[in-house]
Amino acid sequence: MIESALPQVERENGLFEVAVDPKKCTASKKEMERLLGYSDNRIDDHFSREIDKVLSGMADRFAVRAGYRLLEVRFDAQRHDGFFVGDRFFVTQRIVAAQMKNAEKAALFACTIGPAMEAWSRRSFRDNDPVTGHFIDTAASDAAEKAAAVLHDHIGLIMAGGGLKITNRFSPGYCGWSVAEQHLLFSFFPENFCGISLTESALMVPVKSVSGMIGIGAKVKRKDYPCDQCGRKECARRAFKKESTSTKGRV
Repeated sequence: MIESALPQVERENGLFEVAVDPKKCTASKKEMERLLGYSDNRIDDHFSREIDKVLSGMADRFAVRAGYRLLEVRFDAQRHDGFFVGDRFFVTQRIVAAQMKNAEKAALFACTIGPAMEAWSRRSFRDNDPVTGHFIDTAASDAAEKAAAVLHDHIGLIMAGGGLKITNRFSPGYCGWSVAEQHLLFSFFPENFCGISLTESALMVPVKSVSGMIGIGAKVKRKDYPCDQCGRKECARRAFKKESTSTKGRV
C-alpha cells in the first residue's frame, strides 16, 4: 500500500491522470518465484538466472500510465443486476451490484504498463526461447495488476481526505460482469485514454492493461473479494488469496 497520495492532474472535469512510479509495479524475485510456482527456494539455477534477467530488463520497458473519472452513482429499486453510473446503466450482475449498493460515486479507471513487455515476450517466443517468454509475460501481467493496485490505493487516499471510503475494484469479465461492457466503461474516457484502445471484441490494447470500477461513499466497504461466488478460476486475485491463506501461520 502506498503511504501518501500520488501526483495527479485533472485533464477535464472529473477526469484525472495519475503519476505511478514503475518501481512500485515491479515484483521482487521471491514474488516472481511464487508466481511461477516455485516455493521454499526450490528453483534450478538456470531458471533463477532467467528470473534475474527478466527483472533487470523490465525497468527500461515500462511506460506506466493510469487515470480515472469520478461520476455519480444511482440505483433503480426495481433492478438488482446493475446501476446507473452517470447517465448510463451498467449491467454488472448481482455480485458487483451488491458490493456497490451503498456507493454515492464511482471511479472508472484504466491503467497500463505499455506495449514493450508484451513485445519482448513475443520476440522471445519467436526466437525459440519459450521459458524467457513465459517469465516475461508473467512479470508483465503481475506488473499491470500492481499498477491497478497502486491506483486503487491512491484513489482511496484521495477519497479519505474528503471523509469517504472505497470498495474493492471490479473489472468487466469478472464476477459475472460481461467483458463487452468495456465499451460502455471506455465511453466515459477520451479516445486513447492513457494510451489504451479497445478492439471490437473489447480486448484492451496494450494487452497488459487493467480497467474497472471502484465504489465511493460514506458507507461502502473494502473487503475480501467474494471468490466463492465468482466462477472465474484464473483470476490473479483468487490465486493471491489462496496463496495468502495457505501461508498464514508459517514462520
